Amino acid sequence: IYDVLEINDNWRNSPQVIKNIALKELTVESTQIKNVPCFLFKPNFKYKYFANTPKTNEDILFVYIHGGGFVNGFAEQGAYLIKAISRRIGCSALAINYTLSPEVTYPFALNQIVDVYLEIIKNHKPSKIIIGGESAGGNLCLALLLKLKSLNLELPKMAIIASGFLDLTGSGVSYVTNANTDVSLSGGQLSYMANAYLMGEKVKKVSVSELKNPLVSPIFGDFSNFPPIFFSVCSDEILYSDTLTAYQKCKACHVKTKLVTNKNCFHGYMALGDFFEEGKLVCNDAAKFIKSVFKLKTINLIPE
Repeated sequence: IYDVLEINDNWRNSPQVIKNIALKELTVESTQIKNVPCFLFKPNFKYKYFANTPKTNEDILFVYIHGGGFVNGFAEQGAYLIKAISRRIGCSALAINYTLSPEVTYPFALNQIVDVYLEIIKNHKPSKIIIGGESAGGNLCLALLLKLKSLNLELPKMAIIASGFLDLTGSGVSYVTNANTDVSLSGGQLSYMANAYLMGEKVKKVSVSELKNPLVSPIFGDFSNFPPIFFSVCSDEILYSDTLTAYQKCKACHVKTKLVTNKNCFHGYMALGDFFEEGKLVCNDAAKFIKSVFKLKTINLIPE
């Protein structure tokens, strides 16, 4: 799904399996926020799937930003992760369907996400917001934090970053050491995505200095005074170094953080939530982290 050498509209249609299976236990409402398409998700408690879900945390909002290398993906693809987090803590969720590259370039998508967040916090306390996403969505989560901090605006309560594409320069050692163990991505694909995100359909190669912009590659940003961040990643994937470096920067800045890794898995595995065992376990870990951050009384851990 990440072979972006040919982009077409069919790739950007929501797979029917997500609509038929992942969404059925959620109440879904399509909406527009600052002219950006979004989906509001709530646990549908009439389904047995949510039988043991706490009913007291619906004021917590999980703002999900999808991955896809900036050139692919759709808001509904977060349904499995949204379900898994909602199942454990009972939160609502909002998924942002930002505009993809190469049709638009940086900072268009980031500005859309900032606009949506600023509109949300008019009626929703940032202290009740979790932001999260996988791959490029993880990049946009950290870029959002950096942008809000630069504007002296209140940050969300915490973030969840799954296999974040955080360094568009590709400088991490895992880009070399894991080149033959990553079953999802290649260095060439990531380079294409980075170029499309910054340059669109132009042939010109983007410069390293442009890629080092912290709002483009958040790994080069200042993480001080960030909210708590939960990281997950597969140690076999090319982007392993991105997550490891971000985690270490959080620790150096005394940011509350937790890193969960898995071997023999695949890029962004957390995004599939309870669909398979590794996703279920890492979502349990995320729920425990959320509980500690929000000081929740109860969560619904899924039996191992």
